[in-house]
Amino acid sequence: ESHTRAARKPGTNFNMVEDDTEAYAKLIGEKFEYFVQKPKFILGRKAKKEHKLADDEEFFCISEQKNISRKHVMVYWLPKEKGWYLECRHKNGLYVNGKLVLPEKGKTKLTDRAQLKISDVTLYFLLPRPHH
Repeated sequence: ESHTRAARKPGTNFNMVEDDTEAYAKLIGEKFEYFVQKPKFILGRKAKKEHKLADDEEFFCISEQKNISRKHVMVYWLPKEKGWYLECRHKNGLYVNGKLVLPEKGKTKLTDRAQLKISDVTLYFLLPRPHH
């Protein structure tokens, strides 16, 4: 039996386990959908060489445009604060829910359904809904 799943709009809920994928969060863009499975990840342009990553990091390619750097944004989980934070690593910055974030700002808290705009790539950061 084959059944097609309706495409999800940004902001819809997903379970921690969907398609048998366990994830901390989900990133949805126009051309991609990623499950976040490590407590730290980098968003950026595709590199010619593989990124050197620590065991607790992963990399997600969001574009091949030159005005997006290979390590444009770092996102990580802070256990003490019980929250996800983002740091911009590129002078062009990015927009989080419409507000410009530049490297000198330091860390910015990420909330469920946050909209990230990096150059002309828009993506959404979704957290799983809590199990009741």
